[in-house]
Amino acid sequence: MLPDQKETLVPHHLGDIQTSARVAVITGDPDRVAALADAIGRPKSTWSKRGFVCTEINHDGDSVLIVATGIGGPATAIVAEELWQVGARQIIRVGTCGAMQPHVRAGNLVISTGSVRDEGTSHQYLPPSVPAIPDYNLLATLIAEARASGATHHVGLTHSKDAYYAERPEGLPLRGEWETKWAMLRSIGVLATEMEAAALFAVAAVRGFQAAAIFVSVDRTISAADVLSALKGAAVIAVASALAVKATTAGAVKEETR
Repeated sequence: MLPDQKETLVPHHLGDIQTSARVAVITGDPDRVAALADAIGRPKSTWSKRGFVCTEINHDGDSVLIVATGIGGPATAIVAEELWQVGARQIIRVGTCGAMQPHVRAGNLVISTGSVRDEGTSHQYLPPSVPAIPDYNLLATLIAEARASGATHHVGLTHSKDAYYAERPEGLPLRGEWETKWAMLRSIGVLATEMEAAALFAVAAVRGFQAAAIFVSVDRTISAADVLSALKGAAVIAVASALAVKATTAGAVKEETR
């Protein structure tokens, strides 16, 4: 069946979401959804199916979705696909990452200009020669909003993987390969590693929506409360950026249709 046949676009995993939202923030942990929603606006509706918690909020008259993806590229791709199916056109990932450079400290924000595709999901969508990159307008607006917020932030390449514990490869049969890879990534300035951005960027490229990612750097020195506080700040930046781009995009469409 053709992609534009609406009967094929039914969100099987998110449940029966009835929303007019065109902006969505996705995050991994479902326990974060309520806190991020409260930081942004007034909750209107909440859905939960198969661990994918989704809350719609009102932010100064705009509807925004906050959705938990769980961990990893496959689940992120499912959520991104189904948000696109219900009408989301700006999707920003707000999550955590592990720093790969000494100047990226715990609690700092990291804005991805592109993700090293060291995972499997993006390769189900795009050939290896195609990069996984965010939408330029969303990226530029995220950077501007982060700068205006005064938050310490870093902008550059990030890395996506499938195996969380490969960051500490001791005992793995491929330990040497991983250690060489981590050294190479650090040598070319990759800022941080996480597990979802490459998949999100790949789905966005194929489906034609705008995507970006902003992370909070975490390690064992930062408390859970401080992580959540930083994530709330990142979510505020993400929503402001997405709504600004949404308004610009809507204006451009109106101009084209005159």
